Amino acid sequence: MPPPDEKLPIASFIQEEMIDGARENLSRLIDLLPPVARLRLLAFLHLVEQPSTMKATLEVHPSGTLRLTLDTAIAPCRIHRH
Repeated sequence: MPPPDEKLPIASFIQEEMIDGARENLSRLIDLLPPVARLRLLAFLHLVEQPSTMKATLEVHPSGTLRLTLDTAIAPCRIHRH
């Protein structure tokens, strides 16, 4: 019997297949989004990956509406400008 911290080969294979399937589905979904939604998603992912380069402001209105504003001093390269 393998030690408790060692993954079984079949479990590892299933995990890799699930990750690949999720990645493919997300890629297809992102392709269907309008450019502005893709840009917003990219900005949010950038905030998660490199929070020190982003400024985030969250506004909460009495009506329950939320507004997240992301800003950065880093200029995008030419191909990523919209």
